Amino acid sequence: MDVELAIRWAKAAVVCAVTAWEVVQLTRRPKDVPLRVLVVGLILLSITATIGIRTPLLDPIQDFFGSSWIHIINGCWMSMAYCWSVYFLLVNNDLTAKLRQRKALIELGILVTAIVVMVVVKHISIDGIQRPARNPARFHDWERTAWYVSVAGYGLFAWFLGAWRAMAMRRKLTNPWARAAFWIVVAGAVAMALGVDAVVLTRQLARQFDTSFDPDWLTQAYSIGQLGGQFTLALGLALAPLAAIAAGVRARYERRQRARYTQRMLPLWHTLTTEFPYVALDGEHDFDRVSTEITDGLSELARDCPRPDGDPGDPHVAADAIATGLTRRAEQRRTRENAQWAGDGDTTHEPPYPRLEPDFPDWRRRAEWMAAVADDLRTRGVIGEDKHESARTG
Repeated sequence: MDVELAIRWAKAAVVCAVTAWEVVQLTRRPKDVPLRVLVVGLILLSITATIGIRTPLLDPIQDFFGSSWIHIINGCWMSMAYCWSVYFLLVNNDLTAKLRQRKALIELGILVTAIVVMVVVKHISIDGIQRPARNPARFHDWERTAWYVSVAGYGLFAWFLGAWRAMAMRRKLTNPWARAAFWIVVAGAVAMALGVDAVVLTRQLARQFDTSFDPDWLTQAYSIGQLGGQFTLALGLALAPLAAIAAGVRARYERRQRARYTQRMLPLWHTLTTEFPYVALDGEHDFDRVSTEITDGLSELARDCPRPDGDPGDPHVAADAIATGLTRRAEQRRTRENAQWAGDGDTTHEPPYPRLEPDFPDWRRRAEWMAAVADDLRTRGVIGEDKHESARTG
């Protein structure tokens, strides 16, 4: 097996795997019209990427269809370009549903017309659309011109229309994996359009004046565009489900991390919400609620805390100030049994209160700080060792 054939088989395997993935997604979202169109396009791409490979292994399939084989391959190619173009039309929510549907039906009519022209002209042509024409005297061969315009002309139009629509959607993609997959897929589609349809039209235009025109560089460009474009498109399509799988794995990992951090933060949360019950919210003890209520509790406790002796980003420094604040409040409760709120007294600070919780770039840094402060306070015995350990975490 040569290198090119191996690449073709590898590309076909990737395309078929991606198609199977999207079919599974369609079973989960059967009413998703754009996904239906995408799945149809991928099935057609799988057909052209597999049974279109020139190998003795697939010769029986081509022999079975006989003269209709060329119509099947070209029809798949043209319909695949239609699905590509219409998919980006249907997912564009900036247009009304009726307008998208009307445009999709109009373009379907153009596709059907092009396929009809392709089939009819092939059958009425005297030489059967040979390349080059058998009769050089037929200088302007309108049958061959019509055939190539219907096949390659439509394909070039649909591929580039889809690329234009895709470019209009690029700003809506925020996920870096999705953006990477988008650019790779667009590059593959454009490469196929240029390498296959543009090359075919260029060759046919030149043959209008020289029927023997068939330079090697055009043949090489055709192969490179077809194989390279399909391979690039397959990589882009494969990146999308891989990104979804990676995102799912990362989401599960983050949920578990949040649950572990929440468990470590619960003693501090329990102490602060007991001290300031009005900061407590309703709901389960998940990470968002626990961390938010700790932030609110620290803001309330700040009026009883001394200014941190150092950088409060250091959990040990913050724990010193928090421990002092909790001790002060405990002493106030013991000495002033009738106080309406524990902040009364001569020992409280006037605004601005000391800042206990720094700003953090992400939730993980914030959770690490809160968990470390809670661990430090537990080690000192300021907060209980086992309080709320059995609480349900998200």
